[in-house]
Order: sequence, then C-alpha cells, then structure tokens
Amino acid sequence: MKRIVLITLFVTTWCFAQCFSGPISTRVGIKLGINPGTYDPDDNFDVLKGTGAHFGFGMGTDFLNLVALDMNAQFRTTNYSRDETLGRITYSYHNLYFPIMVSLKAGMLPLVSPYLGVGIGINVQFDGKQRLENNGVAVELPIEGTNTNAFFILGLGAEIKLIKFRISPEFTANINSGADDPDTQERTEKNIDYHLSVGLYYTP
Repeated sequence: MKRIVLITLFVTTWCFAQCFSGPISTRVGIKLGINPGTYDPDDNFDVLKGTGAHFGFGMGTDFLNLVALDMNAQFRTTNYSRDETLGRITYSYHNLYFPIMVSLKAGMLPLVSPYLGVGIGINVQFDGKQRLENNGVAVELPIEGTNTNAFFILGLGAEIKLIKFRISPEFTANINSGADDPDTQERTEKNIDYHLSVGLYYTP
C-alpha cells in the first residue's frame, strides 16, 4: 500500500511539474540523415539492401513538456541492390516522404530530453532507375511512374537544449508490408528503412 501511495505522489508531482514548466512550445527547422534499408519482394531470392539519404523541413509542438507532435516534409533517395544470376542489380528511387510522429518526452529534464515515438509516414515514390552490372558492363533503364505507400514508424531520440535552439539525434524504423497477395491474402512485399537523423531546430 505504501508503495502505491509513493508512486501516486511521485506521478502527481511529476505531472504538476510538467504543467507549470510551460504548457505549449514550438520549434521549426531542418532534419537530415541517411536511411539504410531492406526490400524483400518475396520472390524466393535474397533481400535487396542499400543506403539512401534524406533532407527536409519540419516543425514540432510540445504539450506540457510531455507529449510532442512532429511533422516533416522530406526529399529522400532509396537504393536497394543484390546479386542475381545475370549480375548485380540495383533499384534507385527519388521520393517525397511525409512522416508524422507523436512522442512521449521527458521534457522536465534540463539539458537532454529523451523521447519515444510512434507515427505514420506517406512515401510518394517518383522516378527511378534500374541498373544491371556484370563483368564491368553496366546497363541502366529508367523507372517511370509514381507509387504511394504508407509506413508505420517507431522512433527514439533525444533533444539537446540550447538557449534558442534544439539539436535532436534520432533513430526511426519505417516499416511497410506491401500489398495483399490475391491468392493467400497475405502480405508479400516487405520494406524497412532505418532513418539515422539529426534535427536542427529554432525555438521562438
């Protein structure tokens, strides 16, 4: 019983501290990084692997120094390769990515605030190219058309607090399970991109 009372008092005190330390704060800035990833087309061959890059602008809002909402618009490249019978094949794409993430943040800490988040990202895949290399000879074919997919996002990071700026190193797993197979009704394609990012934000 004493433990329950102590825990309740601690949580209540902590919540009051959050409320009186500033109800709402905002930030705007840029985020950039790399995105290693894997793509499994479920064709009984090895998965394709590769690394791209991303850069974009975003904004965030903290409520009671406890809950954060972040929205970004990013340009990103994705690259996936594997060795096949005819040689090494690579698929490269240009994308626009729109992630939205809600996080629980330890905003009461004075210098560094860690956070955990979940969210959803919409990826609009534009033009790309397919490249086949074999014995020093490379053949490239354009990939035309657009494709839109939704990703489930799991993330963790930390916010380093300066006077009017925030620096946020962040890791997110962006998971897409593709479309249903018409015969088995199972998810066949699997795509996971891991974003290693640094956000640089100004706080008014």
